[in-house]
Order: sequence, then C-alpha cells, then structure tokens
Amino acid sequence: MMAKRTFVVDFEGSIIIELDDNVIKVVDDEWRKQMFDIRTPEEIAQHVAFNMVANRLDLEQIDGWANLPNDRARIVEESGWVMTTREITKPKRGRKK
Repeated sequence: MMAKRTFVVDFEGSIIIELDDNVIKVVDDEWRKQMFDIRTPEEIAQHVAFNMVANRLDLEQIDGWANLPNDRARIVEESGWVMTTREITKPKRGRKK
C-alpha cells in the first residue's frame, strides 16, 4: 500500500454573487430534510457561491436547485484568489539498515 500524505490548503479571496429571491425561498424545512441544514440567506449564498466557483457548477447542477434556471444565480465578481498549501504529514522514522 502506498503511503498517504496530508496537506492543508487555505483559500483566500472574494466572491460577489447575485441571487434571485427564488433561490433563497426554495430553502424551507422540507428542502432542509432532503438536502442541507442551511438556514440564512448568507448560508445559502455561501453554499451556492462555493459550488459555482470551487466545483464549477451552474445553479441547475447544484443539489436542491435543479428546477431553477441558471440565470437565477450569477457570479458578479471573483477577486483576490490566493491559495497556500502546506504538508502536515509527519515523516515516519525508520531504522537505518
């Protein structure tokens, strides 16, 4: 078996997203039972923005919004994306032969 290595990847940046009211209103108790426990408009915007940017999905491809047209959510601006990565795997020390 190959050894596994562990990394921490930090993302920094800004996303400005524009959401139609229907994107927010669709998230009710029934929706939450089947999808995700997100409650506030800010949590909804964060969830949609993350999927649109990180996963490169259109609104129709995000679980819970497949019945809404893509034009109901729009990334207005992405800026300042910086990623830093550091390995946190501790090297295994073996005996020298």
